[in-house]
Amino acid sequence: MFGFLNVYALRASLSVAIVAMTAKRNHILENGTMIQIQEFTWNSDQQGVVLSSFFWGYICTQLIGGVLATKFGGNIVLGIGIGASSILMLLSPWAAKQDLYYLVAIRILIGLFEGVSYPSIQDVFANWAPRYEKTAISSIVHTGSQFGAFVSFLLSGYFANNFGWESIFYIFGGLGVVWYALWTYFVKRNPACDPRITLEERNYIEANLDVSDTSGTHNIPWISIITSKAMIALLITGIAETMVSYVFLTMVPTYLNDVLKSDVGATGIISAAPYLVYLIFGFGVGVSSDYLRSRNILTTQQVRKTMIASGFLICAVLIVIMANLNDSVGICACLILTVSFTALIEVTLLCNPLDFAPDYCTVVMAICNTFGSISGIATPLMAGYIVKTGSKDEWQIVFYIAVGFCILGTVVFSAFGQGSIQSWAKTKPTQRQMTSEESEIT
Repeated sequence: MFGFLNVYALRASLSVAIVAMTAKRNHILENGTMIQIQEFTWNSDQQGVVLSSFFWGYICTQLIGGVLATKFGGNIVLGIGIGASSILMLLSPWAAKQDLYYLVAIRILIGLFEGVSYPSIQDVFANWAPRYEKTAISSIVHTGSQFGAFVSFLLSGYFANNFGWESIFYIFGGLGVVWYALWTYFVKRNPACDPRITLEERNYIEANLDVSDTSGTHNIPWISIITSKAMIALLITGIAETMVSYVFLTMVPTYLNDVLKSDVGATGIISAAPYLVYLIFGFGVGVSSDYLRSRNILTTQQVRKTMIASGFLICAVLIVIMANLNDSVGICACLILTVSFTALIEVTLLCNPLDFAPDYCTVVMAICNTFGSISGIATPLMAGYIVKTGSKDEWQIVFYIAVGFCILGTVVFSAFGQGSIQSWAKTKPTQRQMTSEESEIT
């Protein structure tokens, strides 16, 4: 969970930092004259390039991360990805002061390393999460992402106002380095490799896994994966969800600044609030989903479709209302509720690869995130192209596009989403040699 807090803190904090970096500030000269200065005079198109550049790198390492996690272990790949991203975060202030495109290059590199995060955590789930606990475990881990957005939005404005915008990068980058050291020491690939696990817990976990080969020695059926109905449904729905989420993750601070005229501190607080509520929603989705499945009240497929359709449709209604309000309190309330209800969609989508392809969940997630990242690239660029003056009419266009993707996601997953292991995804347990780490522990 704290790892994904870092993933999103490194990603989302720039959305607040860029408001502070490009803000006009009053400055009093020695003769008493007050002038306005602006450290970075980037226009909306240039800001869109900076905000989207992360995803140029992010999109490139999804498949690589999935394959590497299957071969070497998700714990190793995830650790290296976040650790390297954190070091690059520390270099970001220096890069920004050199040139716009130095910062763009750093953000691309951060995206490259963070691109392995979601595929590699699937390998950790596959090797550690018992069958009827995987949604709850996944929701706890992935609420770390929203907690990261909450923390970064809430504190970035405070850091910028009191310590300068550079502190945003130094503090979150430093925390990521500390996390990497702890993760590397404590987290192992599977229960058999963990020297601190009890025999009782190890036996329980291994007896209740859906994955049949925890060593990653099976061959990947690429054609079956990319032509699967379950895969295509997850892919399209994931693109729709990413589009909606990144409207709020990357563009809301700018929207609040344009429409509500919030200063950088208030913008950070308002932007952070939805993600605190999301934490409660996300955990509730995970626990309730596993309860309904384990008690046979609903099938896994029925639970997944219900959660996704409900989340998309509620979000669509709230976005339409928000786009037409003039009251700041009403706008903030809709914003909080919209982000909160995306928990129904995100938690469900992140668990779905474990439902229909547990042995290949890293690769499935990698493919989905590769195409889903197109939304991450397109969203800031689209908003930068549409929103030229910061008017409410311009922002309404952005939000109505997001509503269209809500409808698309609902229709596609309701029609084609799957919740059971597909025939091509069933592998036989393999007889294998113990890894050196397992042998030493044994």
